[in-house]
Amino acid sequence: MDAAETVFVEIGVSRASMEKIAAEAGVTRGAIYWHFANKQELLGAIIRRVHGIHDAVVARAFEGGAEPLRSVLDWGMEVIELFATDDHTRKVYKIVVTRCEYVGEMQEALVWQQEMHEAMDANFRRAFEAAEADGQLGRGWTACSASMTLRCFMSGMLDNWLRHEFDATLAETLRAALECLVAGFRCDVAAAARRESATRPTPA
Repeated sequence: MDAAETVFVEIGVSRASMEKIAAEAGVTRGAIYWHFANKQELLGAIIRRVHGIHDAVVARAFEGGAEPLRSVLDWGMEVIELFATDDHTRKVYKIVVTRCEYVGEMQEALVWQQEMHEAMDANFRRAFEAAEADGQLGRGWTACSASMTLRCFMSGMLDNWLRHEFDATLAETLRAALECLVAGFRCDVAAAARRESATRPTPA
C-alpha cells in the first residue's frame, strides 16, 4: 500500500498500473494480486487505512462531551496536525483530491470524499446547534452560517495545502487562523450583557 501511495502521487491513479506498483514495492505482480484483485481494491484499502485515523480524530473531538466550540477547535487542530506530520494521511488526501479521476472504477474515491464532507458537515452542524442553544454564538451568527464558514475555511485550507505543497511550518499560521476564527464565533459575554442592559427599560 505504501508503494501504491507513492505511485499514485507521482503519476496519478489512472496512469498507474499494478506492474508499476509492484516494481515500486520490489515484488512481483503476482504478489500484489495475491492481496488485491485490482487497482480499485488497492485504492480502497489505502483510503480505509486513513479513514480509520480520521474517525479516531472525530471521536476524540466530538464524542468526549467537551464544550461545543472547544470540540470544533480541537477537531480542526488535530486535522492540521495530521496533515503536517502524518505522511500517509497527506498522501491519501492528495491522491483523492488531486490525482484521481472520478469516473468508472474510481468513483469509489469520490463517494469516500463525499462521505467525509457529509460527516464533517453533520459534526459541525450538531456542534454549532448546541452552541447556539446554549447562547454561545456571537451576535449575527447562526448554527448554519457558522458551520458553513468553518467548512469553507477547512476545505479551502486543506485543498490549497495539497495542491501547492505548503511546507509544514505553515501549520503554525493555520492554527492561529483557526483559533481566531473559532473565537470569532463565540459570544462576547460582556458585550452581550452591555447590550441587554442598554435595551432594558429604565425603572420609573
